Amino acid sequence: MSVPSLAEATLLRYASAETFQHGRDCYQQGAVLAAVLYGTRLLAEVQTDGPVPAFVCCTFESDGSITATCTCQNVWGGWCKHTVAACLVLLYQPNTVTQRPALETLLQPFNREQLQALVIKLAGDLPHLAEALDKEQTPPRPAAPQAQATPASTAPAQPQHANVDTKALRRGVRSAIHSLDRMQSSQAYYYVSSVVDEVEKLADQAMQLLEVGDGYGALAALEAVTEAYVDEWENLDDSDGYAGELFSQLGQLWAEVLLSIELSKKEREAWADKLTTWQENVSDYGIDDAFDIAAMAAKQGWDYRPLQQVLQGKITERGAWGGQKPGYANDLAQIRLAILERQERFQEYLLLAKAEGQAEAYLTMLIRLNRAQEAFDEGLQQLTTPGATLTVVRALCEHGEREQSLRLAEHGLTLEGRKAELAVWLRDQAEAMSQHDLALRAAEQAFFAQISLENYRHAARLAGEQWATRKTALLEYARTSQNYETQGKIDVFLHEDLIDDAIAALGSYAGHTSIAQVVDVAIKERPEWAIQASKKQAESIMDAGKAQYYDAAANWLSKAHRAYQTLNRNDEWEAYLNGLLQLHGRKYKLVPLLKEMK
Repeated sequence: MSVPSLAEATLLRYASAETFQHGRDCYQQGAVLAAVLYGTRLLAEVQTDGPVPAFVCCTFESDGSITATCTCQNVWGGWCKHTVAACLVLLYQPNTVTQRPALETLLQPFNREQLQALVIKLAGDLPHLAEALDKEQTPPRPAAPQAQATPASTAPAQPQHANVDTKALRRGVRSAIHSLDRMQSSQAYYYVSSVVDEVEKLADQAMQLLEVGDGYGALAALEAVTEAYVDEWENLDDSDGYAGELFSQLGQLWAEVLLSIELSKKEREAWADKLTTWQENVSDYGIDDAFDIAAMAAKQGWDYRPLQQVLQGKITERGAWGGQKPGYANDLAQIRLAILERQERFQEYLLLAKAEGQAEAYLTMLIRLNRAQEAFDEGLQQLTTPGATLTVVRALCEHGEREQSLRLAEHGLTLEGRKAELAVWLRDQAEAMSQHDLALRAAEQAFFAQISLENYRHAARLAGEQWATRKTALLEYARTSQNYETQGKIDVFLHEDLIDDAIAALGSYAGHTSIAQVVDVAIKERPEWAIQASKKQAESIMDAGKAQYYDAAANWLSKAHRAYQTLNRNDEWEAYLNGLLQLHGRKYKLVPLLKEMK
């Protein structure tokens, strides 16, 4: 059987120089896992960057041309690197390619009934085969009425985008999802996140197309991925909600793409209808509101009257909405702001950010536009959380307004919310600027916000000679605070040799590691407590018969033994150990560990 004639020049007719080089790299790295030549048809399995390999099919036509398909995520037109790698194996290592008769030859011995039986059997293993057969038999649908038309059919003179292979995108989605078909459900569950990540990468290619100016191509790519995922996602185990969460991400991506392109009202209405249909389909599975943000973006566009009024400087308490704001209003505002920023429409950016209560975005843009004093003044009025304040003060500091950033950070620490990160930032910046009193106050605020040994040591270093008096308030706060930072409290108390406080900090829900940390110190200082705590941990393991944790039980018992020795109560230890041997004498994995302690 002859091998089809190939040359690198032939491959370069179908792949760009860059793709050809990537394909050569794949070939040289041994990414082609298997290759079989059925007459003039080459089938190959090629390793990808993800968990799902790519499957390549190349048919060498009689006129010297080559037709090729691949299940990968290539949407840029031309051959992909996997196809190039498969052909390079055939070109340079033909002896590694298994040669088999042509498919036509293999099918010759089968009669009609046998072929039907074979196809039915294969359809049971290959879900896409039945779908392909159905499409071959289904007559073309008549043209849809105008009210139900898809965006492609309603768009006036929409340009063609040969560089977007929507069929490859759909195949990529289906291939990723059905890559788990042969797994046991208990095994497939652990790979769902990888499959969803693969689909997300496919969807992200819409943004890549948008970035190179191909808006309609972005729409076509995103439509292909979304439609395939809506049709197939129910084949995934969504017990943890990971597969369903992707719809919300797709909804936001759709909103950004639709708002980034200048579409006619007719086109926008058609997309809104399609998005609404997708939402209705997934709502049956408990996925609510995922595409609502995109449908609203399509309906409103940029000529929505309340939005236009805002962009013209007419701001009311309703912001950019004519009625009650939906739950996704903040997300939609942030998408619009990202687009305005890309288009350098900065004045409109500021107006929309202010109208929609996007204080961080508004203030940081003022800073970027060299309006730092205005940002500082308005920040005192608009900022409502320490987290938002941190974003703004960092921007001020990077802009060279270091003194103002410290003043605004001080203000941020008076607001409600999580303060630890802002306090640490202020502590470090104030110290760097030699404002030691401010740095010390911020260090104490950081400790109050997040009890940790690191924050405690920072406060001690900054306090210097004042530490002996100032640490009293910090330790008292650690004793009386009702937060759940158990580990931080323990670290601080042990650092100060306050064993009783460390024991009290353990409470009722401390983890094994924290208990062991305190026990190790308490063996000499509070041996009676160490004995009881260690025995409790060991006995809970032994009584439950948790053989895999018997080593841990033995470790706890060794701590108890050392505490008994501290108290010179070795006889009591021996009696306790003998009692354990008698009680657990049938646990053959535990007994040797107990006997080693005699």
